[in-house]
Amino acid sequence: MGSNRIAVACVLVLGALDSLPAAAAPPALSEPAAPLTLPFAQAGATADVAQLERAQSLLSQGQAAEAYELLSTREADWAGIPLYDYLLGMAALDTGRPGEAIFNLERVVANEPGFSGARMELARAQFEAGELKASRTQFQYLLTQAPPQSTRSIIERYLAAIDGRGPGGGGVRPFFELGAGYDTNANGSTGEQSFLGFTLDPNNVETDSPFFELATGLNQGVALGESGSWSNGLRLSHRLNPDADFIDQTIGSLGTVFGWARERGRGSLGLSGYYSLLDGEDHEWGAALDLATGRRMGENWDIGLTVRGGPVRYDPEVLQILDTDRYLGALTLTRLNIGGRAARLGLSLLGGRDDERQEGTPYGNERRGARLTAGWTVTPRAGMYVEGGFLRTEYDDTPGFFGVDREDEETSGLIAAEFQGWPGNGWTISPRLRYVQHDSNVTLYEYDRFEASVYLRRSYR
Repeated sequence: MGSNRIAVACVLVLGALDSLPAAAAPPALSEPAAPLTLPFAQAGATADVAQLERAQSLLSQGQAAEAYELLSTREADWAGIPLYDYLLGMAALDTGRPGEAIFNLERVVANEPGFSGARMELARAQFEAGELKASRTQFQYLLTQAPPQSTRSIIERYLAAIDGRGPGGGGVRPFFELGAGYDTNANGSTGEQSFLGFTLDPNNVETDSPFFELATGLNQGVALGESGSWSNGLRLSHRLNPDADFIDQTIGSLGTVFGWARERGRGSLGLSGYYSLLDGEDHEWGAALDLATGRRMGENWDIGLTVRGGPVRYDPEVLQILDTDRYLGALTLTRLNIGGRAARLGLSLLGGRDDERQEGTPYGNERRGARLTAGWTVTPRAGMYVEGGFLRTEYDDTPGFFGVDREDEETSGLIAAEFQGWPGNGWTISPRLRYVQHDSNVTLYEYDRFEASVYLRRSYR
């Protein structure tokens, strides 16, 4: 199953609510949703046609488990052959493996975009996995292809369920998450012991520490009409740093998003907020209004624009010179369906500004940067994600920092893997490596940081 996360943005990399509506109960089907009609001639020279025919026969007789057992052992040899991927996707879906089915069926549709049977099964798999927006898009496209009346009726029953007119239509999904790792610079501070001849407080000097994190929350989604959705999320987390307990942090966040999708276009309007404690004391809060729009261009390209604005405030009076109103934006172009692993590659251009709230403080700034992302599927239940970014921040000239017009440059990298269904259904484990190098012409703000971690997540439906 796809995992859902809520990110509260305190940095230029924009957070976004990604909670999908919960899957409704599938409409009762009195006939197969899509016939097995892809010619065996398309099986490919390396596939055993007799074995594929056997699998097709098993599926036609309702023996999906036997078909899955027969096909899954040949994935290393036959993956990428459209008929094999289609039959394996069917078998995975009918044996309760919608995530695996999506992986195989997306590969079929990418290679054979005119194969409506595969697109129909992909829509069903996305429905079962709770990916209702994607499922609706596929079903609506199929309606434009003049399907037989029996198939049209099935599609319309699925759309009714997605839109909340049929069974289901929404639900609350709790989750909890455990994380552990090691951070070489838990407080994100300089490695120097002094600055301008003054000895720095040890809490303001680079401190390494293991860490442990616990989080819990709820995601909820409701379909609105034929093309709308309403998604809500709540998250509470605490991070413990045994060797740097002065930086222990508790964060509560919530958000709501209204979205729409019609044909190839989409848009959303969201409101989010967060409140944080540092070492048990009030520290920071913020809120943001998010606007986003995007469009799918052909089968393999997507473009999106996101803008965000809202206050960032600090509660200790001594830190209120940091108060700003923050405005951020990102324009992202993504290439989809690269190669046989359904890889994607995205480039984001980033920009933003912080307007200081107190006159005469030096924390107003302008930001510009870029982010390159890549993701691909390794196996039906495992994927990889890589990210690299660069951000340049130019602070206002007046009054400056210690007589200097401060300029910062930050380079960051992330590599992460995700393994679904381990150690059991509903679980996801994700190891991650992250590196940040923060350069500045004011040495007090120079630092680097490396973090290695593993997160284990349990989602309920």
